[in-house]
Amino acid sequence: MTTQNRSPSASGEAKTQQRPPIVLTTMDRERLIALMRNLPDSTNQEVAKFLREEVERADIATGDVAANSVVRMGSDVKFIDHDDGRIHRAKLVFPEEARERRCISVLSSVGSVLIGLGPGQSIWWTELGRERHLSVLEVYNECRLTVTGLRR
Repeated sequence: MTTQNRSPSASGEAKTQQRPPIVLTTMDRERLIALMRNLPDSTNQEVAKFLREEVERADIATGDVAANSVVRMGSDVKFIDHDDGRIHRAKLVFPEEARERRCISVLSSVGSVLIGLGPGQSIWWTELGRERHLSVLEVYNECRLTVTGLRR
């Protein structure tokens, strides 16, 4: 899996540039490092290598990060896959949670590309010899409130 950040209007030979900047929270970084230490044998090694590179190059947020500013683990993200022209909404999760409806594993090619991107960012990459492109439209981090101790 090769990543490129290039203009859609560029034609002919692909000009590889820097990957778009990404941001990880300290907690996500620690959990992703732990995940990579214990990868199942069935893991796509190309995706695992890419995710490792992303974790290593990411800027790490030392304070609070606005919930809608960056794709984190557990984020709902709305993005456009330029291959099919469709807008998708999914939750970025760890592999064991990926069986739930509308969840994308961080160990999938799309999941590893989404981590750390913010709204308005686009990324190009090559997967199995095919050029792919997606853009993040919105990021949501829905708060789940649990009310306990209430009696009627």
